Amino acid sequence: MRNLPLPDRDSSRADLTASVREYNYKIPRGHKLKEDEIAQLLAIYDRYDADLGAASKILKGAAFPKSLIDAVYAAYDRTQEGRLLYSLRERLFKGVDLCPICGIDSVSELDHFLPRSEFKPLAIYSRNLVPSCHDCNHIKLAGFGEQADGELALIHAYFDELPNVHFLEARIDISEGGLVATFQVMTDVDLAENLRDRLKHQIKTLELNERYEKEINTYLMSHATGVHLEYARDGKAGVRRFLRTQARIEERKLYSNHWRPTLLRALSRQEDFIDGGFVGIFNVPQDILDDLFDEEG
Repeated sequence: MRNLPLPDRDSSRADLTASVREYNYKIPRGHKLKEDEIAQLLAIYDRYDADLGAASKILKGAAFPKSLIDAVYAAYDRTQEGRLLYSLRERLFKGVDLCPICGIDSVSELDHFLPRSEFKPLAIYSRNLVPSCHDCNHIKLAGFGEQADGELALIHAYFDELPNVHFLEARIDISEGGLVATFQVMTDVDLAENLRDRLKHQIKTLELNERYEKEINTYLMSHATGVHLEYARDGKAGVRRFLRTQARIEERKLYSNHWRPTLLRALSRQEDFIDGGFVGIFNVPQDILDDLFDEEG
């Protein structure tokens, strides 16, 4: 979970005027956009910004003609590759590699933070469009319509400022040759009001622990060689040092609360793991280990 830079909205007027138009195909379709309607749509954008992306009825544009609402809603389809608003998609994707929600997969879709189906005036507003991976976007779509009163909102990658401290931890359980890591929000870290509950809500709602479970074993195997060598050189102290160093490297490459450095930090504190327990987890064939140690001399 990480923040993304707040996108500019300099093209908002141009995006609306270019994509919301009246055209004829046997019968008139679309909408002939008026100057006062542009001003009202931009005012809705202003309200969205002022409320930091919080849902409200005013953002639905109930007073607008249906033809205008439907035209703005349909304009989102023009953000696809080769179409009129593709440059908007390109700008939002630029510099964002991994999904800011899960940190597992590359970004491939734009998530409407407030659902497009309910908040049609925001369908092509840059600050309501968050780059995400397919799984995060579609799990969210499957579980959310309009946010109910009192329901916790998911974290907004643009507006919810996450502190630059470690607030995510992994609880490690090793049994019967298996390793299970459960990610959770730390209880002893000072977080803004309501932020802790929303982070916990996001982990549960987007099934992040279940999804991380599928990634952990494959990821850990990439460190099997280093862990075995450090254990042979300096026992558990060597393994602890290796894991902590690798956590710092990955934290700088990714971000503080990415699941990978969080997992490595947790493993560096897991005495059973660093004192030989990793052998059963990695389960590296002995002939490969023999070759490894021979090469090391």
